[in-house]
Order: sequence, then C-alpha cells, then structure tokens
Amino acid sequence: MYSHNEATLQLPPLNPSRIEERGVSIRDYVDLLIEGRKIILMALSAVLLVTTAYLLFAPRTYKADALLRIDKNKALLAAPLRSEANGAQAEADNPRAQREVEILRSRSVLGKVVDDLNLMVEASPYYFPVIGETLARRHDAHDGVAGSWWGFSRWAWGGEKLKIASFTVPDRYLGKAFTLIALEQGRFRLLGPKDEELAEGRIGEMLIADMGETAPAVIKIEELAAHPGTHFELTRKTSLAAIEKLQKAFSVKEVSKDTDILSVELKGREPEQLAKSVNDIANIYVNATVNWESAEASQKLGFLESQLPVVKERLEKAEQGLSSYRQQHGAVDISAEAEILLKQASEMETLGIQLKQKYEEQNQHLESAHPDMIATKAQIKRIDQKLANLDKRIKDLPRTQQNVVSLSRDVQVNTELYTSLLNSAQEQRIAAAGSLGNSRIVDFAVTPEKPYWPKPGLLLAVATLLGLSAGSAIVFLRHSLQRHDNYPALLEYQVGLPLFAAIPHSKKQRRLARLIDQGRDREPGILVSQDPLDISVESLRGLRTTLEATFAGDASKVIMVSSPAPGMGKSFVSTNLSALLASIKKRVLIIDADMRNGRLHEAFSVNKEPGLSDLLAGRATLGEVIVSLPDVGVDFIPRGSMALNPAELLVLGNLEETLEQLKSFYNHIVIDSPPILGATDAAVIGKYADATFLVVKEGRYTAQELEVSFRRFQQVGVKPNGFIINDMKEGSSYYPYYGYAYKRTDMEPKTASMFTAGYQAVGDWLGKHQDRDYLLASESIEDTDDKAQA
Repeated sequence: MYSHNEATLQLPPLNPSRIEERGVSIRDYVDLLIEGRKIILMALSAVLLVTTAYLLFAPRTYKADALLRIDKNKALLAAPLRSEANGAQAEADNPRAQREVEILRSRSVLGKVVDDLNLMVEASPYYFPVIGETLARRHDAHDGVAGSWWGFSRWAWGGEKLKIASFTVPDRYLGKAFTLIALEQGRFRLLGPKDEELAEGRIGEMLIADMGETAPAVIKIEELAAHPGTHFELTRKTSLAAIEKLQKAFSVKEVSKDTDILSVELKGREPEQLAKSVNDIANIYVNATVNWESAEASQKLGFLESQLPVVKERLEKAEQGLSSYRQQHGAVDISAEAEILLKQASEMETLGIQLKQKYEEQNQHLESAHPDMIATKAQIKRIDQKLANLDKRIKDLPRTQQNVVSLSRDVQVNTELYTSLLNSAQEQRIAAAGSLGNSRIVDFAVTPEKPYWPKPGLLLAVATLLGLSAGSAIVFLRHSLQRHDNYPALLEYQVGLPLFAAIPHSKKQRRLARLIDQGRDREPGILVSQDPLDISVESLRGLRTTLEATFAGDASKVIMVSSPAPGMGKSFVSTNLSALLASIKKRVLIIDADMRNGRLHEAFSVNKEPGLSDLLAGRATLGEVIVSLPDVGVDFIPRGSMALNPAELLVLGNLEETLEQLKSFYNHIVIDSPPILGATDAAVIGKYADATFLVVKEGRYTAQELEVSFRRFQQVGVKPNGFIINDMKEGSSYYPYYGYAYKRTDMEPKTASMFTAGYQAVGDWLGKHQDRDYLLASESIEDTDDKAQA
C-alpha cells in the first residue's frame, strides 16, 4: 500500500528564499472586520441598548444661569489725598473677576442663599422602582395629580407637590430620612427614620413631634398636592452640608478673558428652584458688594469728620497769631523770595499732612510691613527733608519777615487742609448714600425649559463610536488568540505537504450539526443532500475533481481522512466527499473507523450496531454490517459496538483482507479514521490506504501539529498526500478568492427542484445496483470461508 502513496502527485520543490510571510495590509484588516461584522453589530446593539435605557430612565438635570458684570473699583478718596509721586497702579484699577469668582463661591454668599430658600430641607416623593420617575416626568403637571397605576397608591406617578415652610429635627437626626404620608382632607402623617409614627398634622399648621430628645421635631407644610397614601421622603441637613452640596452644583466662570463678565450657573433637578437659587445668589452678591463699599465709605467719612475739628482749631489759632503779630508790628512787606519760600513751604506741609492722614487710614486695615505702608512712610520722609531745607532758607530772612512767613504759612496750610477735608467728607457722604457697588446683574436666570443632561444626540454618537470600537476590539482580540499560520504557501513549505482544498464555512452545516446533536434530524444530515448549492459543497466538488484527476489510473481507491486532533471536521469532509463521489456514478463505501467516538451513524440516522468492531471481532459478517443509504447514494459501515482495544482489532481482525474484498465491488472506499495525535488507529489504517489526507480547521491548527502528524504517519511507512483546511470564515484574508457561490435568486425554483430530483434519481439508481452487489459479495465471502476451512 505504501507504493500507492508514493505514486501520488509530487509538487516541485519550493525555493525558501521566495517563501516570505505576507505582511499585514489594510485589506486584511477590512476583511477581518467584514468577517466579524456580526460581533461588531452585536456589540453596537448592546451599547446602544444600554444607552437608550439610560436615556429613558436617567433623571433629568437642568441648568439655570445668570450674567454679572464686574466694574473696576471706583476710588472713594478725594483727588488731593492721592500722592502724585506714587506711580504704581492701584489695586482697584486691575480686573478683579477671579477674586469675585471666589467671593461668589464663598460660604458667606451661598450660606445666605441656603437660609433664604430653606435648602437645608430636601423633600422628594417615592417613585415606582426603575420606571416610576420616567412615567412621572412624562405626566403634564397642568393636568393635576396623576392617578395611581394598578392601585399602587404608595408611589407618586406625576403632578405631586410638597412645599415645606420649616422643618427642624434634633441634632442626632440631621441627615436621616423621615417619611411623610399624605392623608385625606389636607392632613398628613410624619414617620421617623425607623418608620415609627411620630404625629399627624394639617397643612398650614405647626406640628410638634416629641422624639424623646431635648428638642422635638417641628414641621410646617405650606402646600401638599398628592393622592392619599402617597409617601414622601424628608431630610434635614446641616447648613454646612447644604452649602457644600450647593457648591458642587454651582459654577462661576468668566465668559471670555479680560471682559469682567461672569457666568453664574447652577445644575439640579428642579427647574423653578434652580432659577430662584441663581437669582438669589446674584442679588445677595450685588447687595453684599454695595454694603461693603458703603461701609468702607462710612469708615472713611468717620475718620475725616474726626479730623475736621482738629484742623479747624489749628486754622483759627494760626489766623489769630498772624492777626496779633500784624497789630503789634504793623504791615510788613514780604519780598518776592519770601513769597516763593512761603508758597513752597505751604505746599510741602500740606502734602505732608495729607500723607500722614493717609498713613493713619492705612494703618487701620494694613500691616506695617505692607508695601503701601512702606511707600507712604518713604514719601513722608522725603517731604520732611524738603521742609527742613525750606526752613533753613526761611531762617536766612530778616527776623520780621521770618515771623510773617511762618505765621502766613500756618494760615495757608490749615486753610487748604481744612478745605480739602471738607470736600473729601462731602464726597464720602455722597458715596455712602449712593453706593451701587462694583457689580451689576446683566441677565437674570429664567426657568429652564429643556434639560441640560442627558443629551441624546451626544450620548448616541458616543455610544455608536464606543460600540463600533468595542466590537472591532473583540474581533481583533479573537483573531489574535486563534492558532493559525498566516500564509498557506509558507505552511506548505514548512510541513512538506500540499494543500488540496480550502473549504469555506457553511451556515447550513452548522444548523445541521446542531439538529443532529439534539436528535431532531430524522433524515441523513449530509450537507450535499440538504443543500447541494452551498459554497462548501462547491469547494468539495473541486476536491473531488482533483482526486479523480490524480488517481485516474487505478480501478479503485481507499481514501483515509484523518486529522491532528478532534473537532477539525474530518467527518464532515468524509461524508460529503463520499456523497459527491457517488453523484458521478461511482460506487462508494464510507467506513466509520473511529471505534471509540465515531458519530457517522448519527449523521446518516442509522444504528451503530452491528459495525466495524463487530466485523473485525468476528461477531458479524460483511453483509450484515453494510448499510445501504439510497437517499445519499452510498453504502455505510458504522463503528459497531464499543471496543476496548480498537488498535488490536485493526491489526488482528484481517482489515487488509476485508478492504481487498471491498475493492472489487466499490470504486472508492472512504475511511473516517480517529485523530492521529490521539490514537494509533489512523497509523494502522493508513498502511492499507491508497491516499491519506489530514483535515485541519482554520484558527485551530499550527504548523507544528501538522508536522508532528506527518511524522507519525512516516514512522509506520505512510506518507500523507496533503492536507485540507476546513471551515474557512467568509471574507478570510488567507484565501479571499473563495467568495464565489450561486445565489438563490440566480437559480429559478424549477431549475433547483430539477437539480435535486436528478441528484435523488442518481442516488436511487446506485442504491439498486449496490443492493445486487451486496448479495454477490456475501456469496463470494461464504465461498471463500468454505475453501479456507477445507
């Protein structure tokens, strides 16, 4: 038998330098994605389904916003009080938007909002689980309170209202949930955190409930609209907790850089409450800035008014001194030089007094190390030095003129200072009375009509992108985890076996296998008979043509089909190849040689006993084990009863003589053997076969497995003819040209039925003739047995 294998078609040797593993191209990725389109669509559908459920049941979040304009600080001190020598830009001249943002988020502002709007108390109705809030949201509040569904009056179904004027609890119950139950005739019942009944009250009346603490629970309801039995959850939080919650939902940002326009935003579930809260925050902030500036003006005014009597007294004394001196000495002429010195001295002394007043004012709210304090002190020191120089020059004047200049300077300085203080005091009175602050409300918040979140368009777009990405990632991950060689030509070179066929994946065969496993298929589960136009059948027809051309010189052939491991599809190839060989008027016998786990009898819907094991063990004759299958057009020998020693039966059971007898009656004998790496049965059977093929499944084989299988056969003197790749996925990048097949719409129903009828007629004809050959075979076998005994 080994000589038959040597006679097989030999391929020319391949040049190793020309065998290169093909690189991955964009077409490979596209084909892989097309192949895994079902996984991608499933992932996309799952993500879109979750997103749609979220859009339906997620609570709606609204956003209310207002615009504030921040003006630069207006100087409230009079112009004479400013030092012209200080060229630094004042702090008030810089934009203060960032500082105002922090002021808006401060507890002093938000705490006032929490107190004004009673945000420390939270109240919400009980909704039916999962769908209750969605149904309540769809109810129009103008239609009143929605009726309860199926009698579930405990939950709210839309249109319920609860407005609490005040609610206080003992300190240990802060943050814990109380329950309020609506009753008939404007009454309600209050339950404690442990659902204990506390008290019953009426809308508009103060309800005091004793809880065994130093302070009772006190509640007053202003408005309650709900069906009797509806439950509400009440919670009293601390002021700090309410402020922190408001800070998380509250945001302030500058609309654009250097515009000093702030956008105040607040997010939450209740649209009306949001608008009120934002407007309250804006009003409180604007009023606070007005009060701060008014208080600052009042403080400056108080300081000026305290200095006016002192300066006025100095002025009166200076005037009296000058008047008395002139009365004693008469009119004294002042020279031009003395007038210039008098003017300069008066200006310097006036400026020095103003700087000292400024220093005292700064000292009330600044530290001594502050840069402004240091600058003012330096200016005072320079003015004192100039005054000292002027005094030296005045002392050089005649005695009479010195006295007149000194007295005139005191009068002039005190007059200017007194006049300046009067003007500044009047300005501060006006500023304190008409202060508008440095903030303005540009736009007030309005009640939002549409929710801010969730956004259906954005979420669906993101979900689509995420679903496609996740599905593609699963496809690539599955592909990377599969065991395969990327280039079949390289695989042929590495193993030394030619590739005879690449059989595409068949959806119909998958369904047939599932029906066979479930025991629901009463007819032969052969793809050729069930669907002759399947793409896998077309590929097997190519294999049949190759075999006929390769072994055309021999009268009959024994073809063994094996595989490296189970689950590769050798039984599928054996059964369908046998049926295709029978369809061209060949007498075909298929033998299930897997006496351990053979299942060909299930595919053909026949009994497994008697079979090959019974024949080799001598418990049955050849005529008893051969089963005629007219629907398929082949004869079949099942595996037989369970055998504990299949390899011994194959060696001792005269398998070679049996095959020689069968060759005289059949053109082809197809043997479905066990996997070569799992048992030695295939190696024993291969010695009697004319052709041996290894079936591997795409994604589940490696070159090492094929090479080991090839060596197993070589060890017993069997040389496999080639290998067959089974179950290639549609659109596979390895063999992209296996994409051609007849479409169902391309063949008329009448033509298809004629094709099936002709195929059935061939099978019937073969069945009739093979029945006659069975009888002849049985008689010949009996004669041989008699001669052997003689």
